[in-house]
Amino acid sequence: MPPPPPATDLQVDFPFDYAAHLSGDRRIGLLPPAALGTPVAVIGTGGSGLTAAYELLRVGCRPILYEAETSPDGPGGRRLGGRMFSVRLDPRDSAVVELGCMRVPDSATLLHHYGDRFGLRWQPFRDDYAAGTTPRTVLDVDGITRTVREITDLYPHDELFHRAHLRWEAALNRVGLPELRSAVAERDLAEVRRLWSGVVDRYERWSFYRFLRDPGGAGLTWEQARVLGTAGVGTAAWDCFFDLGVLETFRLLLATEGGGTRHPREGFGALAEAYWAHRTTGPDGQLTSLAEVNEGAPRPGVTELEVGEDLGTGVVVHDEDGRAERFPVVVFTPQLHVLETSVVVRPSRPGGSPPFGPRLLRAIRRLSYWQSAKTAVVTDPFWEGTSLDGVTLTDRLPRATYTLDYGEPREPGGRRGVLVLSFTWAGDAMKIGPSTLRERLDACIRELAAIHPRLADELSQRADPAFARTISWELQRNFRGLCRFSRPGDYAYQWDLFAHFMKNFTGTPAVMGEPPNPLFLAGDDTSWSPGWLDHALASGLNAAWGVLRYLGGTTTPDNPGPGDRWADPRHRPLRPPGP
Repeated sequence: MPPPPPATDLQVDFPFDYAAHLSGDRRIGLLPPAALGTPVAVIGTGGSGLTAAYELLRVGCRPILYEAETSPDGPGGRRLGGRMFSVRLDPRDSAVVELGCMRVPDSATLLHHYGDRFGLRWQPFRDDYAAGTTPRTVLDVDGITRTVREITDLYPHDELFHRAHLRWEAALNRVGLPELRSAVAERDLAEVRRLWSGVVDRYERWSFYRFLRDPGGAGLTWEQARVLGTAGVGTAAWDCFFDLGVLETFRLLLATEGGGTRHPREGFGALAEAYWAHRTTGPDGQLTSLAEVNEGAPRPGVTELEVGEDLGTGVVVHDEDGRAERFPVVVFTPQLHVLETSVVVRPSRPGGSPPFGPRLLRAIRRLSYWQSAKTAVVTDPFWEGTSLDGVTLTDRLPRATYTLDYGEPREPGGRRGVLVLSFTWAGDAMKIGPSTLRERLDACIRELAAIHPRLADELSQRADPAFARTISWELQRNFRGLCRFSRPGDYAYQWDLFAHFMKNFTGTPAVMGEPPNPLFLAGDDTSWSPGWLDHALASGLNAAWGVLRYLGGTTTPDNPGPGDRWADPRHRPLRPPGP
């Protein structure tokens, strides 16, 4: 029997190979001599902003970074990284609490390109049912607890789940996901387009729940859908995502099925720090870094953008310190709902062209952000050899619990283990929104003790708030949700957000009614596969290509950029299905 096709390393909606674009020491293009040293404001130091800034630095721009998040440990009191939010409670610890990004699929070739360049050390992440990595997955549903290594180990014990999972797998085969993965692996882009076109046309209006229940999908009963939703059908698509668009579920599965997930031992925050500090060469061969160009610290958060209509008028950026500076071009990467709440965007002159056309404004306003909460304790790996050693999935309050070991502590007395007590989304995250850290710890420990009774006393002793951290992303001022996910019918909005970087470089606006001004959007909101850091990085490269073109630069014939492939029907995203 042939091995299953690998997880896809391309976004099937726009199958441009970003990792190949940067392979070796390739740069995204060339600036004309007159444009070398052009200052470009990059707002937001998450993965997309740092990627855009780093690659623009390498082609000869002078990226000036702005960041609203604060931290006493960050450069100039600013916290780099966005959702790459890592906390080390004690400098002696090897253990890192990941409050945001926690794992990435093996298929994330662009992210691994940067991680390897910066010297990060990757290790397998203990995901559910990952038999080669995770000692056990404990599934607790309706008070019944089962311990397995692989998901198929549940079959002999639960006939309801057995039938549900077989129907689910058969439905995915009918949709053609294995063929899509094979086509991506073989770089058969025409076949990728043909297969994905059929999926989008048929299922764009469907929710994940409809796909589970409808005879045209998996055709599950209510009970089967409930059990399958709790047991998990991927790294995150559970019953809390029932009203998600099923295309988002398919994209998640394409990126993960047939591969594992990994995380850096240094923490994802180390990737952000590496972007900032890594010295690279510009076109003149001189070494420099984003830290040096920004004189050791990003500027504070942005409060207002006055957007001009061309390169000559540029964009005036106002920040929290009251400074206003004009830049020829600006890349904006924070979550886009801040454009409605805390960042004013207006024309640079009375009666000037609006910064966004009506279609793009509509897409920004209809973005759906998802609540997410995480609570974790730094400790010694007391769970080794116990029922807790691995992943616990449950319909109780914690939903997902992970045990992680970061290896030998950095110094004597340090700690190496992280017990992720709870990682939740949507309604599950909202349950604990008003709760204190102590209350969250107590609630999670109480439920986990019922699932792992022999560890009840140990769990209680370890639940020390001094060694714990929690976050509710929907309560964070600059986020108000960990990321956006699309609902049924949102494809047209996502098309417009993704296409924004193309402006009118093909001769007509990529998004009807969108002005060709020097403001570029990037970030998770504009990507086709939200939540995954790899695709946020790719959005930064899209914006960087747009800036390069706006400044009169070009790519080289042997290394076209994402915008150069827009005219290729195998790349350009499919138009939304008709009404």
